[in-house]
Amino acid sequence: MFAHPNRATLEAFLRSRLPAAETRTVLAHLVGGCRSCQKEMEPFTTAMFEPAPQEPPALSPEVSAAYDAAIASAFAKVAGALRSEMAKREDLEGKVARLLEGPPLPEPPSFWTWTLCETLLEQSRALRHDDPARMLELATLARQAADRLVADAQGPHDQKHTVDLRSRAWAEMANAFRVNDDLPQAEAAMAWAMELHGEGTGSPLLLARLADLSASLFCDQRRFREAFRMLDTAHILYRQQGEQHEAGRVLIMKGLYTGYTGNPEEGLQLLAQGLASVERERDLRLVFHTLHNILLFRVELGEFEEAQGQIRSMRPLYLQHAGPIELVKLRGIEGKIASGLGDHIRAEELFRAVRRDLDAAGLGYQAALISLDLASVCLRLGKKAEVRTLVDEMVATFRAVGVEREAMAAMLMLTDAVAKDQTTLELLALVSGVLQRLQRGPGLLVQPDPD
Repeated sequence: MFAHPNRATLEAFLRSRLPAAETRTVLAHLVGGCRSCQKEMEPFTTAMFEPAPQEPPALSPEVSAAYDAAIASAFAKVAGALRSEMAKREDLEGKVARLLEGPPLPEPPSFWTWTLCETLLEQSRALRHDDPARMLELATLARQAADRLVADAQGPHDQKHTVDLRSRAWAEMANAFRVNDDLPQAEAAMAWAMELHGEGTGSPLLLARLADLSASLFCDQRRFREAFRMLDTAHILYRQQGEQHEAGRVLIMKGLYTGYTGNPEEGLQLLAQGLASVERERDLRLVFHTLHNILLFRVELGEFEEAQGQIRSMRPLYLQHAGPIELVKLRGIEGKIASGLGDHIRAEELFRAVRRDLDAAGLGYQAALISLDLASVCLRLGKKAEVRTLVDEMVATFRAVGVEREAMAAMLMLTDAVAKDQTTLELLALVSGVLQRLQRGPGLLVQPDPD
């Protein structure tokens, strides 16, 4: 929806100094009967068209008729332009619906447009958190649309710019594969996106985007050295291009991965630096998830009182931005804080409730991780038999879901220690750390992916 034009825009409109597109938009707004803008225009119209208080001359019938005809024609043109714009939108929506119906895919060349590809990419990104499968479907369609574009001989959509769009579409499809846990397909698609970038305009912003997305892929593959290299590249390019918000978001990602790889103190500093650099109103979800990760690192560093205070201040944000499962996980964090502050009975209650709710939601792996926290509390409370039961249940869960050998080796080491009555808090913490690192992140709600 078009916002109210400011005074400068209204004056430029009256003086016929606005571009044609903006003139149509302002005129359509005024035709809609906006009282506040009409009132805002009164001083301008008085100064421009009524320089002296005098009786306006009467118009002859012929002049009056011509004036009315000119106004009617102008309004008709505006209405026609608006109808044409709506028709384009409806046609675009129809194209997307047609593609989502499924095969056969081939269409005439005129069907595949730059705008169609952009629309599919935008809709794909919007589904990142809610429907990863549909995200991938739309990203794949965007890639197909980009590959079918016919470049203009000259103009904004020439051959090199069209190749840029293809590169971006392949990169977004790679990211969608990553979100859907298909890392081999993601890697292959990203490699082709990089190849295409070399054939395009050489856009620094596009290269920053590719580096940005590659870093997320490398992190999921646990290739952290390469991930950090890509993040540094993206950060430099975004800053050079004046994209301060994007540069700040990349710092946040680097802080997340730094903490994830075993340096929560440095990760905390990078998260704070990134948070200070982003435009908070532009992406409230990013701000929320950054604050959440700061909370996680504080807990990991043993700053339990500070973390408890942060949860109290952030409670409204959790209620606004977190879903039911995330709120369950938040209670798990509160359990860690309670345990760190010495309230082991409260921690046990929280961990048991979280474990039950995660199991009920079908998140057995997450429930098993909470079982490690519960086992630590039970060991502190002298409930050794309960620790043995919990470890046996965790081993069964990990066997069922087919965890990696490193995770199973850690669990078997813990099982052996339990059997010999040699379980220690240090060993439980070690095993928990191994299993946390084998996840995609340290109990994150959502990673701060690119916009």
